[in-house]
Amino acid sequence: MAGQTDRPELFSGLREGALVLADISGYSTFVTQTEVDHSWSILHELLDTVVRSLVGRMEVSQVEGDAILFISGLSTPDVITALEGTFVAFHRRLRDMHAVTTCPCNACAKISVLNLKFVVHHGRFSRQRLGNVEQLHGADVIVPHRLLKNKVPSKEYLLVTDAVLERLPDDRRRRFTPHTEEFDVGAVSGGYEEVGYLWELAQAAERKRVSAEEATLNSEVTVDAPPKLVYKHMLRPEVMERYLLSDNVEAIPGARGEDLGAEFHCHHGGSVVSMRVVSLDPEREITLYADQPTPMYITTRLSDADGGGTKIGRSFIWEEPADPDVASQVRQMLQAVVFAGEGAIKSVFDKPE
Repeated sequence: MAGQTDRPELFSGLREGALVLADISGYSTFVTQTEVDHSWSILHELLDTVVRSLVGRMEVSQVEGDAILFISGLSTPDVITALEGTFVAFHRRLRDMHAVTTCPCNACAKISVLNLKFVVHHGRFSRQRLGNVEQLHGADVIVPHRLLKNKVPSKEYLLVTDAVLERLPDDRRRRFTPHTEEFDVGAVSGGYEEVGYLWELAQAAERKRVSAEEATLNSEVTVDAPPKLVYKHMLRPEVMERYLLSDNVEAIPGARGEDLGAEFHCHHGGSVVSMRVVSLDPEREITLYADQPTPMYITTRLSDADGGGTKIGRSFIWEEPADPDVASQVRQMLQAVVFAGEGAIKSVFDKPE
């Protein structure tokens, strides 16, 4: 009898929060018309992108084929903001996968037909344990699943219930078109917003490179190693730690395991700077986006130098903070970091490991 007390609880306590279904639409048609092994790897990479985008803000409850059920204790406005960012991350990865793919199979050729949609409800739920499997339990858990089959006239959207809308500020709520779905158990009311414009805005704002002429700051250093070797080392985490003066750099592979779209989380004391590869010209140029200390783009250009060495030119452009004093402090700090980085680059690439 005593052993029974060691068993995990069959039901957890009741919680309240967001219930989110992220669904890759078009996948059923995609997988039935393409090669199974490649279509599966594509789905896995896209689902992984969705999960990574929401890490720390939403918890994966269940993976349901081409959909993922999340729960979150974030405020409702923050839930919507997080999903908007995830939508952009999904399409960025989709674009990068298409860009690096050289495979001629149907699955790889048709990547761009996939879309992403979200269904969001706010409600109460508990966890139910069945053997070693844990699932959500409660009437509210059923709602987003029912709404996944709907009459929304769009392929990419945020469909939310009234329970979500009533927790949004007026200006944000007005962006949703009223919508009701009828089910055998009754009607579910809420609203939807088409979200394709988010990707259009993100593309318009994204830079592919920073020219020396437009840069806020330029840097140049010459090293003994040849361009091909420098390029090979440039995105290695252990090397980035040295020339970015970082305590630790964690790398997340890019599209299809390539460098394009790769992310690097650079730890500096208690802060973490996230960097992402936005464009590449193999062995000649790399452009990164960094989110701190202010959003910026950095283009690194490699060219031949005398004696078989490499001239490494870096061009930086960043968003100037509105406060002049803060803007001045940021500029001084970045100038100091870039100057220190020149010496670090030389020490790394004159004797690459």
